[in-house]
Amino acid sequence: MTRNGSLRVVLQLAVFAIVMFVFISPASAIPAFARKYSLRCTACHESWPVLNDFGRNFRDNGYQLRLGKDDTVTADPGYWPVAIHVVPNYLYTKVTNQATDQGVKDVGSGGVADASMDLLMAGVLTQNISFLVVPTGFASDGNVHLESYWAYFSRLIKNSDWFNVRIGQFEIDLPASSHRNLELTDSYLLYSYHPSVPGGANVAAYDMGENQRGVEIVGHDANSQTRYTFTIFSAHDSVGSANALSSPSFYGHFQKYFRFKDGPVSQAEVGVWGAVANYPTTFLTSGGAPIAGTGGNLQASTRYGMEANVWLGSLVAPLHLDLVYGHGMDKKNLFLGSADRSGTFNGGFLEAIWVPAADLMHWSVFGRYDMIRNQNQPLITAPSNFGDQNQWTAGVIYTIAYSIRDEVALHAEISSDKAKGVGYAGLDQRTDSIMFGVDFAY
Repeated sequence: MTRNGSLRVVLQLAVFAIVMFVFISPASAIPAFARKYSLRCTACHESWPVLNDFGRNFRDNGYQLRLGKDDTVTADPGYWPVAIHVVPNYLYTKVTNQATDQGVKDVGSGGVADASMDLLMAGVLTQNISFLVVPTGFASDGNVHLESYWAYFSRLIKNSDWFNVRIGQFEIDLPASSHRNLELTDSYLLYSYHPSVPGGANVAAYDMGENQRGVEIVGHDANSQTRYTFTIFSAHDSVGSANALSSPSFYGHFQKYFRFKDGPVSQAEVGVWGAVANYPTTFLTSGGAPIAGTGGNLQASTRYGMEANVWLGSLVAPLHLDLVYGHGMDKKNLFLGSADRSGTFNGGFLEAIWVPAADLMHWSVFGRYDMIRNQNQPLITAPSNFGDQNQWTAGVIYTIAYSIRDEVALHAEISSDKAKGVGYAGLDQRTDSIMFGVDFAY
């Protein structure tokens, strides 16, 4: 198929998805919570699965409303803290400038995706002790793994919300959640990007969006309008060092929310965040292969930045703008001797979520623009813009129904990502995607 032909296919599918949504007229975290407290999913979410103020405070309190009905002994005997989430969908993807035996080609393919399922188990074990366990997978490859598992101890000191502790494997407290985001075809570039050397390797695999194993301290005021987190974890996908904590790494996040009674802005938020993930660069070996847990000479992959959120209109059905900026650095030795210096970059994203107030908030329209700009290339001779990326995503969600038991929505989106110089022979490479499906949780 020619490049123009592939583009026509993408456009035709986009039109079909939009038409489907227009002519089919009348989901959110864990429906088990809605069933337990007899609350609709919209109580905690401004747009599924993005949390509102009430939802953030409910999460920070360890899934407790603190109205005397949190303990499982007070729940209905038929209540069980389990839910499922799955998204059957059609996905078309095209990648340009790929090397094949027949020359450089644009390769595109589509079909009903091999969807996986999340089994969501969460709730309160006893007062001020809560849990989350999420096995995910269950696709045709038979793979199932624990995406999350943690215990959360709240109000540990003098009944104060300023010191709570989570232990296990969990998503760190990101400026925008990588696991609870609206976009399904593209991830946040800032979270996963690493400077690279053409044809070389980078030891650092740190992805801010990946769940980490460690301990997190969480503190907040009564309504979670001022909050902080500090996390100590072992860097994900590291072979491991000989330290007491394998690949010891750290993350911190501080947020302050402001509410306004008058004017177009109903709420605003500012925050700062930063991460230091350490990776070993020397190992004891066996047969030339590194021995796990014997690493030394730890080198840092760092990320830090700031964020700002603005809610325009009513907090019940707002236009929500989220701006995140960050700077990253991977130390020279992480490139296994193939680099001349440390690699640095700047990046971020602007995300917009609009929830029309009409029709009981069934509609959500969203879009995001991501960018990466390299500052210092690890290899001095590499083009200054090697690896720079521009990515955009746009989509719409129509919630057919939501109740205290379940939620089901139609979801369609289209996205495009362009990376400089990473294709065959240094050509730019673009990845285009379109998907539409049914997103439901029960």
